Amino acid sequence: MTLHDMIKDDALTVFCSASDFGETITYYPRVGSSRQIIGVVMRDSTLRDDAGGILNTFEVHVANDGTSGISSADINLGGDYITLPPRDGKSPTSHTITEILVQDEGMLVLQCR
Repeated sequence: MTLHDMIKDDALTVFCSASDFGETITYYPRVGSSRQIIGVVMRDSTLRDDAGGILNTFEVHVANDGTSGISSADINLGGDYITLPPRDGKSPTSHTITEILVQDEGMLVLQCR
């Protein structure tokens, strides 16, 4: 197993573990079929728009993998979206993937609005 493979494996089995902080979200690529993946969601982020208003944003950590997560090579910023509950106990809502905040061989940190 290469270092590259070990980093990807850690992203899936350690950081995005559903038995710890990970949760099931649904990824909708602009082209292709939707699929359920595991991600870690940070919900209390905000961003100011050009008019000074406040936008609620979500930071979502997923494996950089085209099968079990989302591949950085395939992502369509502004075209792909995910559904996730805005708070515990709420129904999932749609959020556009607007930016890749951090990227490495194992993980992506996505900004969603």
